[in-house]
Amino acid sequence: MQGRGWAGAVLLGSLLWGRPALAVPAPLPLDCQAALAAAQRQQQELQQQAKTLAVLLLGEIHTSVEDHAWQLGTLERLSSERQLTLALEMIPAARQPVLDRFNRGELDVAGLLREVDWPAVWGHDPNLYLPLLHWARLRRVPLLALNAEPALVRRVRQQGLAATPAAERGGIGDPSPASPAYRQRLEASWRGHQAMGIAAGRETDLQGFIDSQLLRDRAMAEELAAAHRRNPTSLLVALIGVGHLEGDDGVPSQLNNLGLKRQLSLRRPALPDGCAPAPQGARLGVYLESDASGVWVRQVAAGSAAAAAGLKPGDRIVALNGRLVQRAGEVIRGVRLHPDGQPLVLTVERRGHRLELKLQLPPSSDPRLAARDNSANA
Repeated sequence: MQGRGWAGAVLLGSLLWGRPALAVPAPLPLDCQAALAAAQRQQQELQQQAKTLAVLLLGEIHTSVEDHAWQLGTLERLSSERQLTLALEMIPAARQPVLDRFNRGELDVAGLLREVDWPAVWGHDPNLYLPLLHWARLRRVPLLALNAEPALVRRVRQQGLAATPAAERGGIGDPSPASPAYRQRLEASWRGHQAMGIAAGRETDLQGFIDSQLLRDRAMAEELAAAHRRNPTSLLVALIGVGHLEGDDGVPSQLNNLGLKRQLSLRRPALPDGCAPAPQGARLGVYLESDASGVWVRQVAAGSAAAAAGLKPGDRIVALNGRLVQRAGEVIRGVRLHPDGQPLVLTVERRGHRLELKLQLPPSSDPRLAARDNSANA
């Protein structure tokens, strides 16, 4: 125990009196180098295409911290090149007036989540989306709701599209048919639900499931197409589950059917385990995961503030600046809002012992952004 305390004192002292020397990293494995090169090519190609795109679809696994961090980084890079609109699968289009009030500053994030009824319409951890919502608000990037109402989706699931009159679909038109490959993927998803007891075993239920997904694809595509007609100079960046984008089926196919062809679908490049680049503009430089027991450090980027402070994979983050945290989104938001020039204090648990680490974060990419967000949430 004394040894751990001595090590902690040396670590804190080195942070207070100067940046500790970083060891020369070992060469990256070849598979990691190839994956990082592919990720860099994706950024470069997107930058080249962004000027002519009308719609950019950023895929996500809804529970993935890494996917949401990649989405936010992509948005930050694009915001210096184009006027953006951030479109959200998570919110039904009929609730756009709530987003408009949020955009005008009449609602805070808590009010937005409450008034769109986030638990009912989406249900995934809102903390994963808060950095994206805060970023849009502070950058004055309009938000666009995309999805069909859950009640309508359930109705189509139960009785099929053919039995749901067009007049009762909330203005959503007839989707173009699913390609054979898309139908096969949807059937595989349905059989997975069936195995978990979520879906019935009837073939009519399979068709209802496929119809409900096509309805959602069409709803999102129509909202994007309408938004493009209203403001053709804005790049629509849509956050959408990867299942609606794979193989250019789903939403991309419906957009093509509507005549909107200047579109691109991307998902986060996969990196091998332990292959963690230092994200551009990252302040802390860690990849986090949440579970029922708290927030865990999965990876630490080489050369980051976290690496300099000695944060390690497997550490559990207990508190940030003395405030208890339970979700990765709370840590992400706390780091993003932390004022420049002030040390960040992390309380971590490592092998049953608690350590308090003081980190000197690099300046935020936009110091005014941090200051405004701080004052708005004081």
